[in-house]
Amino acid sequence: MQTEDKMREDLLSLFRNESIKLSLKQRELCNYVIENYKKIAFWTVEELSKNSHVSPATVVRTVKSLGFESYREMIGKIQNDVINDKIPLWWNVEKSWDIERTGTQVLTWVARDNIGAITASINNKLLDAINMAAKTLSGAEKICIVAVRSSRAIGIFLHSMLSQMMNNVYMINYGEDEMYDMLTDMGNNDLIVVISMGGPHYAMASIKAAEYGHNNSIKTIVLTNSQLCPAALYADILLCVEQTENHYSLASAITAIEALVIETGAIKKEVAIAKMRKLEKTLIEKNITL
Repeated sequence: MQTEDKMREDLLSLFRNESIKLSLKQRELCNYVIENYKKIAFWTVEELSKNSHVSPATVVRTVKSLGFESYREMIGKIQNDVINDKIPLWWNVEKSWDIERTGTQVLTWVARDNIGAITASINNKLLDAINMAAKTLSGAEKICIVAVRSSRAIGIFLHSMLSQMMNNVYMINYGEDEMYDMLTDMGNNDLIVVISMGGPHYAMASIKAAEYGHNNSIKTIVLTNSQLCPAALYADILLCVEQTENHYSLASAITAIEALVIETGAIKKEVAIAKMRKLEKTLIEKNITL
């Protein structure tokens, strides 16, 4: 049986070697696939066409020229490879302790890795999703944030920022029992925000919250670092960011959250400013801040 690395190399070799026989646009497409191998794994023909700057017809012709029966077959092979290549989140923690950083200060090394993940996360799909999520947040009657285990820090940050501007934001603090106490009081005008970072293992509470929202017609936003996350199946709006290559980081997720908070604040500007000014005055009066 072929190893995962061998299967991946065979697939990439196919794109490299066969592209020589193809037209200029088809070669450009093959090069784009090689350079963005993991990113395109869950794209449609239209998404690949738009991002690689070739026509949908060129995508279909290239797929056939490479020997695949259909686009579905090609993307399925890429998906299988990406799934098999997914390493546990915490392995990145251990990996960062042992990786060779000759001549590079750790801060510089971490910053470069974070910048790479943030840059790789920026695409039209995420930009559109953030705009849609901000509109949904600004119009929701009640907002419930579900973020546990390694995702909890992101949830706390989002809750803290939104609570400065809005008075209808809540966060699950004690687990599944409390989660259902809150979720069962929610309706069609409310919103569940699920943060589920990790992979290949994900916290069950986050998955169950997203599933509950889906099954009960409650709009659900899911922020994750992989389209393989089970909670993504139940998302009305999916915010999918890239993970760093060499260390465990929340940088790309926090960046997406910051963009979401700014966009939401711009939509609810008057209400947000009034609440923030009132809070500022109260904190000073109570000698909580100087």
